[in-house]
Amino acid sequence: MSKADTKTKLMDAAEHQVCQKGADGFSYSDLSAEVGIRKASIHYHFPAKSDLLTAIMARYAQQVLATLEGYADQRPTPEEQLTAFVGFYRDALQQGSRLCLCVAFTVGRDGLSPDTRQEISRFRDAVQNWLQHRFEQMQSEGSFTSWIGDPKAEAAATLALVEGAQLAARSTADLSRYDAATQGLLERLHVA
Repeated sequence: MSKADTKTKLMDAAEHQVCQKGADGFSYSDLSAEVGIRKASIHYHFPAKSDLLTAIMARYAQQVLATLEGYADQRPTPEEQLTAFVGFYRDALQQGSRLCLCVAFTVGRDGLSPDTRQEISRFRDAVQNWLQHRFEQMQSEGSFTSWIGDPKAEAAATLALVEGAQLAARSTADLSRYDAATQGLLERLHVA
């Protein structure tokens, strides 16, 4: 197995562990068993667990932001893009068995390194900016001015909504909690 393949497998395994158990819920011993390499080999790629956690957050951010930009390219209206965004966070729950990486990290924020927390902050800012742009588009089109307030505030509320809905659904492994929490937003998006 090449160094790049090993590093990718380690990051994949660590991301899976964090999304299911949180950042404190696994060790290098767990990764060693899952990937089939010695702990010393893991330390070669990621000298400290904080290095691994920062790396998977940076990779996750890049992947999610590319997905969101794809929504902007593939869906003609901001309403459709926002609907896809809500669906993305729902899909990340995988039937209630896990959380998206950012939410999983945020739950155990105090145990994270400053570098990992900075990656999370950058990611959340980028997602919030993406959301804000959609609300600005809707507001400029004038089709939803009856319920859209300040686009920046709407973006912050939407991100908090989907993250909180994930936590509610994950706590009971019940997707209907996510659906109930996001239903009002989705209904407003589809009333034109």
